[in-house]
Amino acid sequence: MNTLKIVARGIGGGALAGNVVRWANPITSSPSAPLETVALIDSFGPSLMPHSSTHQGAIAGLSVLSARAAMSIVESVTRTIVNEDDPLSHRLAMRAFLSGVGYSIEQLPVREEETLARSGLRAAGVLLKAGSMGGAIYDVGVAARTRYPASSLVRPSVVTAAGLAGVIVWSKRRLDHRKAEIERWPMPQPNELAPALATGLAVASIGRIGTKAFLVSQKAWMDYFGSTFSKRVFGRTVNAGMWAAAMTSLYNSGVGYIGRGNERVEGGYSIAPTRPELSGSPGSISPFRDLGQQGRRFVTDVLTPEYINTKMGEKDAQHPIRVFIGFNSEPLYPSGRAEMALEELERTGAFERKYLLLLSPTGTGWVDQTAVESAELFARGDIASCCIQYGKFPSFLSLQKVALGRAQFRLLLWGVKQRLNGIPPDRRPKVLVFGESLGAWTSSDVVMHNGIAGFDHYGIDKALWAGLPWMAKWSKQGMGRGSSSLVPEGTVGVFDTPEALESMSDKQRAALRAVILSHDNDPIAVMGPDLMIREPEWLKGDRGRGVPPDMVWTPLVTGIQVMIDAANAMVTVPGHFGSFGHDYRADMARMVLYGLGLPTASERQIRSVEGALVELELDRAERIKAAKEEHAPAPPSRVEEGERIAGGVPLVGSRTSGAQWLRSLARSTGVPEGDVQ
Repeated sequence: MNTLKIVARGIGGGALAGNVVRWANPITSSPSAPLETVALIDSFGPSLMPHSSTHQGAIAGLSVLSARAAMSIVESVTRTIVNEDDPLSHRLAMRAFLSGVGYSIEQLPVREEETLARSGLRAAGVLLKAGSMGGAIYDVGVAARTRYPASSLVRPSVVTAAGLAGVIVWSKRRLDHRKAEIERWPMPQPNELAPALATGLAVASIGRIGTKAFLVSQKAWMDYFGSTFSKRVFGRTVNAGMWAAAMTSLYNSGVGYIGRGNERVEGGYSIAPTRPELSGSPGSISPFRDLGQQGRRFVTDVLTPEYINTKMGEKDAQHPIRVFIGFNSEPLYPSGRAEMALEELERTGAFERKYLLLLSPTGTGWVDQTAVESAELFARGDIASCCIQYGKFPSFLSLQKVALGRAQFRLLLWGVKQRLNGIPPDRRPKVLVFGESLGAWTSSDVVMHNGIAGFDHYGIDKALWAGLPWMAKWSKQGMGRGSSSLVPEGTVGVFDTPEALESMSDKQRAALRAVILSHDNDPIAVMGPDLMIREPEWLKGDRGRGVPPDMVWTPLVTGIQVMIDAANAMVTVPGHFGSFGHDYRADMARMVLYGLGLPTASERQIRSVEGALVELELDRAERIKAAKEEHAPAPPSRVEEGERIAGGVPLVGSRTSGAQWLRSLARSTGVPEGDVQ
């Protein structure tokens, strides 16, 4: 006991130490403390993907902030009837009444396809009940502290320490349970309690400071404009606008910095191709410098007839065609890039091939090379692939670009159809569509109002969409699961793995027009605002193979977990192919073969293709890391009879100079190109 007294005096002695002890108490530090504590513990429970300590801490901090926001509303309702100075019995009676109201609302029956408003009302009932119960615990704790005041800091310190210890123990148990659930996951789980709690504290503190700063500036503006109702509203509006402008500026600065990666010239991808079948080659209207980082990878990594023959054990393969129109090519109007793509398809002879694969990339312009390489191998090179970039930022920062990506893809499809109308039907290439993640969203949205009829309207033979986001209209309208009148029976199939598609008869596969590859635990395929307030169907009844059996839905917390899961889902290890989360590489070869209706292949050839995809990706990873071209493994297009061959003109410098129209502006104003950012 004497030791505790010494420690208590050592940490501040008086008011400061008392404030620290009261602030750290997980029950009586504030009316929201009990609800925040529960949210913190729940945030360590199992979810769809592994988390690092930083990500786990972010989930914990955001969960605490959401609980605090919910409790502030509950307290506002409570204070309209009772005050903090009212007797404890009055406050507890009010808490009990509101808890009963919340419970009654929580019992609102669940309806099929109910509106978000109804789900939100039910979730509000859950939070009202939980918040009122937490508030009652807080009131009792404060009343006990007031009635039996401590003569020293010993008792408050012991109570706070015991409460914190309980939180840590329960959080550690949840974390250990989570680790046991994800031992089968293919990615490591460097998630430890101490750094996660530290990160969570930092996130919650930043949120608290930001909220206080917002309220202080709001009060200052209201005081400045005056005390009348209209002037106070005007002050609030000015304050909100000021903060919105500041956050927008900060966001744009960060996004602009991230987008500079599109101009980066990688050592292993600095040599322009020479084959006329490729964009960026001599004679191409899409210069190599304008392809962007992802476009340069796309055209450089094309397979060759020699490589295809070797892997397929056959002869007479053709050289695949790859067309890529970069974001920096004519960015001033949407149809500009589509027009360039059509001209490139004509120049390369794409309309003379058996297959025409139209690709919609993700936000950065990335295309899953395993899909393109699988198609080139199974088509024996008799295929042309075309991709138009519509953004240069990661997908979660490119949601505002979906409309542009959709418009460009629609123009490309329509232009291709018009060109094919001039070719005899027996000589027309089959038009195939592929998109993954945000690319699946932009390409599927083209036919969102027409369903399968849209395939005929745009001349699409088959489409393969992987990791189709929940927010895509194709998903939200029910067509993803074949539950729409726009989707005739047997024309759409949703698969977690290729086995189910492979087991179908040839006739059934031929009837499929849209094949959707969606893992049960892909957070991008299930992430939506409804998760914050509605229990999803995939957490009820029989769960998919990737959904943890002990994962439970909690208002607000589960939505935050899946949001962070979505960020983790896009992290992959080169050469380590998984059929898990948002990683579809292990499934891609068979899904491309059977989903797009490509020429038949033996099991030996399929396995050869799967092995080739791993080899190609490992080499690609080395090229991406290489500082200079000569230090990188040569792509198939630069190897002839085992020897590296010369390529085209190399790009000079570590970064290209941006869009064509910016360079034209620089020349007209006399500014050197290299100075334009």
